[in-house]
Amino acid sequence: MSEPENKRPEQKFHLRRLLGFIFVVILVLAIASAVIDWAVIGPLEGRVL
Repeated sequence: MSEPENKRPEQKFHLRRLLGFIFVVILVLAIASAVIDWAVIGPLEGRVL
């Protein structure tokens, strides 16, 4: 009877961990995209930021 009680918090923890990992990946891609946009397209248009 103690096994189902132990599995529920584990599943929630893994879901939270997965969502955190996905959030970090999206954040890194957004930063990389912004840097590339600023470095490549920015100077061509004369933009500072």
